[in-house]
This record gives sequence, C-alpha cells and structure tokens, in this order.
Amino acid sequence: WTLTNNLISNLISSPTISVLNLKSDTTLGKKNDKIFVTNDSYSTWYIMNDKNFNQEFIRKVSNFKKPDVQYNLIDIGANTGLLTRSLLFNLDNIQNSFLVEPNKDNIFCINNNLKNFDNINIADYSLDIKDGEKKLFIDKNNKGNLSFNYEMMTRKEDKLNFMNHKENYEIVKSKSTYDYFNEIKNNLKNIIKIDVQGHDEVIFQEIPNEVLVNTDILIIEITPLESKTFNVQKFISKLNCFKKFTNFNNDILNTDQIHKMIEMKSGKSFDLIFLN
Repeated sequence: WTLTNNLISNLISSPTISVLNLKSDTTLGKKNDKIFVTNDSYSTWYIMNDKNFNQEFIRKVSNFKKPDVQYNLIDIGANTGLLTRSLLFNLDNIQNSFLVEPNKDNIFCINNNLKNFDNINIADYSLDIKDGEKKLFIDKNNKGNLSFNYEMMTRKEDKLNFMNHKENYEIVKSKSTYDYFNEIKNNLKNIIKIDVQGHDEVIFQEIPNEVLVNTDILIIEITPLESKTFNVQKFISKLNCFKKFTNFNNDILNTDQIHKMIEMKSGKSFDLIFLN
C-alpha cells in the first residue's frame, strides 16, 4: 500500500481517497456498504483487513455508558468519521454526533461515511486555546497522524517517518475550544473522544467545567513528546470534574498517576478514560 501510494504520487491526477466495499457485515456496517478512506498505510490497511475494526473502543463505550441515557457523541480529531460510524452502527442511545476535523480529504470521507445517519454536526476546523490559524503537519503515510507538532512526524515508533518533512503541511483554521463547547446547546450527557496527535491535553484543559461534569465518558489519547507544551496544573484541575479514571487495560488510576503520565517525554501513545 505504501509502495503503491508513492508510485502514483507524481501522476498528474493523483488519487487521495479510496472507496472500499464491505464483503461481509463488520463493525463499520453491513455487507456491500461503501466506506470512504484516505490512501494511507496505517488505519486504511487495518480497515481493509479487519472486520472488527474499532471493536475494543466500541466495547469500552458500551460497557461504561448508561443504558437509559441519551448522549451527545463529541469526536475531536474525527479523521474519516469511522469511529463515529462504528459507535452509531453498534449503539442505540447516541442522539447527536459532533465531529471536529480540519483536513479536507478527511471531511470528504466523513460526509460520505455518515450521510445515512441523523443529527450529524461537522466542524471543518481544529480546536485550540483561541481562534486563529495553525500549521498542521501531514504524515505522508498516515492521514490519521495530522499534528500541530512536527515531532509527531519523526517518532521512532513510526518506521516510515523518514518519508516526512517539515514542508509537508497545510494552514488550517482553529477555533477556541471553550467557545466550541459552549455552542453545543442541549441537556444531554456527553461521550467525548479526543485524539489529536499531541494536542489532546491542550483541548482537555480548555473544555468548560460544566461540560466535563455533564460527561459520562471521556477518552483521551496521551502521546509522550519532548516538545509538547500545555498547562499541566490546569489539566490536573479539570480531573476534579470526574469520579473515576482507568485505561484500556482496566487499571484503576488516581490523579497522581495521571499527573506523571501526562508529563512523560518518551514512549508509545496510550488512552486514558475519565468517567462519571
């Protein structure tokens, strides 16, 4: 897949999006459903070969959500919308979906992957501390690895990182995280997922407390980076809005452990789950 993408990259008309046809029922949909993906060598390859794509994430949300509650799903760093699609396809108590994604190819895929679902709200920008514009670095082989931090393009965990360079970026609009969440007006409980490649802590620290208190499940990806900057104390203070903390291994965590985790400078990315 990587070789194919690079062989065709210099064509006059170079494809950036593929349409997959499901040969059987999967976590993403029913047989013969069409799935829109970007031509990358990571998540797209797994989608093509794994009928249980996103299964563990679906299981976690299903276990922690309350069966008699209707939810907002807020997907920050929505990529091609397939995580939202998986949850909507497999769960029945998500009433509204809000997706945040700044990349145009990913937005195109989101619109097609979610066109048959109701109450879909798509924001085609990034979230940050304030409104403005940001330089978004693009991973040549992984369109899920879009980041404000160039260090994400050079991590040793990525064996294809030698193909990335600092000139591969796009300028995207960003919106105040605080303002974005204050514009979601309803009384439903929230399920929030944050996966924005090294910028996750900044977004979490900016979410209004009243939103976090009203959130039953928040799943955030933590990526240890040398160059990452965020307000550690503000992040830690937001943990007071939750009652319980765990990870995907079902280990119960306390705030001191989380404090140490978010200040790590090296190692693999991992997900934390905050619960009410």
